[in-house]
Amino acid sequence: MEFKNFFDALPLGVFVVDAQGRPVYANLAAIELLGKGLWPEAAIDRLNDIYQAYQIGTNQLYPLTEQPLLRALQGESHQVDDMEIRQGGQIIPLEVTGTPIFDQQGQLQYAMVVLRDLRDRQRRNERQIALQQDLLRRNQGLVQENATLKRKLAMLEARLEAS
Repeated sequence: MEFKNFFDALPLGVFVVDAQGRPVYANLAAIELLGKGLWPEAAIDRLNDIYQAYQIGTNQLYPLTEQPLLRALQGESHQVDDMEIRQGGQIIPLEVTGTPIFDQQGQLQYAMVVLRDLRDRQRRNERQIALQQDLLRRNQGLVQENATLKRKLAMLEARLEAS
């Protein structure tokens, strides 16, 4: 079986580097999210610059100390959801999970990250916020209308008592 076909069919990006940090594989979703193919000659500490990985909402490249791929190269699994890729005039928020891959002797062979596009989640959150704001406005309108009706009722009751 050719696993490349399976990885290319995934709706998640998969990006793999060897133990020295040289990129060796990116599936189709990773290439689409990153906006670029592999740069095998790229040094690991330049990947943020090459792929334009920023901390969400800032103009700061993603901190190398928190970069899941670098953490995976250090033998740690690490996940973040505050990274964004800037490419082609787009800002793509990502959840990134890094995992080390060891051989049978326990030696680090590869490091892999899985990239999840958070744009759909972000749109759902924005829609939910808009709906909550709409409900709040409607509720305020109902509260005001209720107050108006109570005043009218009080005036009618006062007229009835006076007559």
